[in-house]
Amino acid sequence: MNPLPGLDTSSRRVALAVLRLGPVSRTELGRVLGLSAPSLTRLTKPLVKEGLLLEGAPVAPLTTGRPAVPLDVDASRAHFLGVKFVRGEMYAVLTDLKGAVLVSEVFAGDYREPAAAVLAVAALMDWCGQRQPDGIGVCLGASVDETGMVSEAEYMGWPQLPLGTMIRERTGLPCVVENDVTAFTLAEHWFGFGRGVRDFLVVTLGAGVGAGLVCEDELVRGHRGRAGLIGGLRLDDGRRLQDVVETGAIVARLQDEALEQVLLDVAQAMGQLVGQLCAVTAPERVLVSGEGAQELTGRQAKVLTQALFDGVARYTDLGREQVKIDALNFAEWARGAATMAIRAHMTTA
Repeated sequence: MNPLPGLDTSSRRVALAVLRLGPVSRTELGRVLGLSAPSLTRLTKPLVKEGLLLEGAPVAPLTTGRPAVPLDVDASRAHFLGVKFVRGEMYAVLTDLKGAVLVSEVFAGDYREPAAAVLAVAALMDWCGQRQPDGIGVCLGASVDETGMVSEAEYMGWPQLPLGTMIRERTGLPCVVENDVTAFTLAEHWFGFGRGVRDFLVVTLGAGVGAGLVCEDELVRGHRGRAGLIGGLRLDDGRRLQDVVETGAIVARLQDEALEQVLLDVAQAMGQLVGQLCAVTAPERVLVSGEGAQELTGRQAKVLTQALFDGVARYTDLGREQVKIDALNFAEWARGAATMAIRAHMTTA
């Protein structure tokens, strides 16, 4: 069920702002949305009456004035299934309306055929139990255009296909399909390290290397959803980034080079990359993540993170507190897919 039946665009905008900012006072909400107190009262009243927005306990002001009554979204109002596909595994999460993961599981399987992947997603309806999802989000390492057409899914070995349409027809539920880094970026912007900022950068490394970007509070997808495919960029010494930092390249290099030297090279390359991206996009915060980021937080963490920050400092004046290295697991990427479904659910009439 759509949580905003019959509500106009302005009311939906208010509900989405509370989802992202809540608990939030009406004063702060009006400031963020540029709405007067009477307009905000008019718009929030039906949302509270409908039960989508909840009023919290009054909070006494720091100085004088009336206590503020914070607004928040009823997280239990809807549930969303998020799925992340990698070769041989399907990561699934069920979230509430505020993106909190309620249950998570990894399913091993042969998903080389897209039909098998569609059937696996449909089978998750039983896994969700009584908390049936109001929407589905799926993400994977691929290019995904605005219609949900998947292409260049080389890690899965899939041809070009309308994956979202296939899942919708099989399950009868709304389905959003997105590139995995893009979906992960949205989740971190709304509910993670990037919450509360308007300009945010995510760089991921692992089997592939990618970037996700939020500019002026908008997720950047690029033409045909191809923004952030940065593996072919060249480092200062002429090497391609993917030949230095991707997992396969690292494993190959370890046949001839010491682990410590390889990882230092990776950290320096990532520092150069993040610094240059910051120089172009001017983010307020940066998250470096992906399964490959585990090596930057391991036994050589101090040396490696210093090398990365030294590279960043060559191009930008971001402080260390504005850059975070966190090797979040694939369940968090699946939450990114669920967040895409939440966004569609909250903004589609």
